[in-house]
Amino acid sequence: MNFAAPGKPMTQAPERAASERSAVLPDFLKPRTGHATPFRVAVILVPGFALMSFASVIEPIRGANRLSRRDLYRWQLFAPEGGMVESNSGITVAAAPVAELDQDGFDIVVVCAASHAEQRRYRNVEDLLRRLARRNVALAAVSTGSFVLARAGLLADRRCTVHWDYADSFAEAFPDIQLCNDLFVVDGSILTCAGATAALDMMLQLIGAHYGQELARQISGQFLHGGIRAAADDQRRMLLGMGVTNSVVQKAVSLMEAAIEEPLALGDLTRKTGVSQRQLERLCKRYLGATPAQYYVQLRLERARRMLRQTDLSVAEVAIACGFVSLSHFAKVYRRHFGCSPREDRKAG
Repeated sequence: MNFAAPGKPMTQAPERAASERSAVLPDFLKPRTGHATPFRVAVILVPGFALMSFASVIEPIRGANRLSRRDLYRWQLFAPEGGMVESNSGITVAAAPVAELDQDGFDIVVVCAASHAEQRRYRNVEDLLRRLARRNVALAAVSTGSFVLARAGLLADRRCTVHWDYADSFAEAFPDIQLCNDLFVVDGSILTCAGATAALDMMLQLIGAHYGQELARQISGQFLHGGIRAAADDQRRMLLGMGVTNSVVQKAVSLMEAAIEEPLALGDLTRKTGVSQRQLERLCKRYLGATPAQYYVQLRLERARRMLRQTDLSVAEVAIACGFVSLSHFAKVYRRHFGCSPREDRKAG
């Protein structure tokens, strides 16, 4: 899957197929010619933004300009208050205040965030995004930028994604929004992205939609990126794929992740994966370094830690949401795993 419209038969003549795809694509994804005016990108840097996500947005379009030797893209940086904006690594970037963003001057506005955006509100940014949406300006969110769009009321009745590390807190904060695990999602004129290298794939797909896949592949090659991933590629499958190639273990982990609040019994896991308990334990020890039960508890505790740090839920509510029926047992297991109590960890985070 890429940005092209789904469901079109492959037997159509190329000219007709391209014309029909263009007719249903949002304006910001339609093909462009080399003589078109530059595609204008505004990037709103939320304090605590991730440098990797930011670079993954800007560097591909810079590469498009360099390789084509044309001014295909232009960009400008903004921030809630302007000035020097600090990233989550402490490196600062200069940006203009969002109050100076020309609402008619850009083809897409990208909200780039990471740390803190799940808890802090930037009402001037939210107000601006609502005004831009009313003008049908394309909007994008990278990493926790999806929280900003959601708080602005712009993700209602839409599919969206967010970095997997914040998926639990996003689902708790916005239970009525359809969250998925895709690398990036296009829903009308709204584009959401998981962040980090997923933003690189997103921008390469955008460039491919504008000027063809050959230019996108050349840029990908310049960054030693390899194949450009599709929007619908699953974040967690990519994560598992970095070190776990066994399909049984991958399925077992997916089943565990889907049943955190009401954990599956070991017998249910073996039945659903189609292997014996002994074989599942052997495979998990080989690929995960832990038994299924141990890894399952680890998953639940990691989710608990994210929820403690990213939401305002009480410790008891977090314990229940992560499948612990006893608060004392939760606190004991948590301390054993992380070396501190849930309340201490929340204060430290």
